[in-house]
Amino acid sequence: LLALVLGLLLCAHQHRLGNYQFKDTQFMTAHFDGKRFPVQAAEIIAQRGIHEPIFSLDSWGGYLIYRLYPQIRVFVDDRHDLYGEEFLKNYLKAVRLTPDWDSFLNTKRVNWVLVPAESSLANMLLQTSQWTVIYRDETGVLLERKAGL
Repeated sequence: LLALVLGLLLCAHQHRLGNYQFKDTQFMTAHFDGKRFPVQAAEIIAQRGIHEPIFSLDSWGGYLIYRLYPQIRVFVDDRHDLYGEEFLKNYLKAVRLTPDWDSFLNTKRVNWVLVPAESSLANMLLQTSQWTVIYRDETGVLLERKAGL
């Protein structure tokens, strides 16, 4: 109750209590570890103005939404109940490179992939002639499907 009252007072008095101004004071920051999340790759995506959906890990989807929405959309994030069982099975086929793994990427017309740099999927896509590396660091690799393929 006290926090609610304090918040209302701050709003009513244009972020001031007495002589102290709270407006430029930062109480929280959202910091993401660049070794766990594709922080630099997301910056490259923003700089290049990529607007197509990006296929990535479900565990990275939330970060990409937070960082890049509404500029881009992701194929999947960790809200699994929104996607349905069939979609998730096909997603896992692609990530795990099980038989017919690339049909999901082809059917969904995936042109952008952002996955961990040392993942099996990254290594497989790097071996094909259909994909070009746009950015790579120790955390992730951003690949673009070559035009016309």
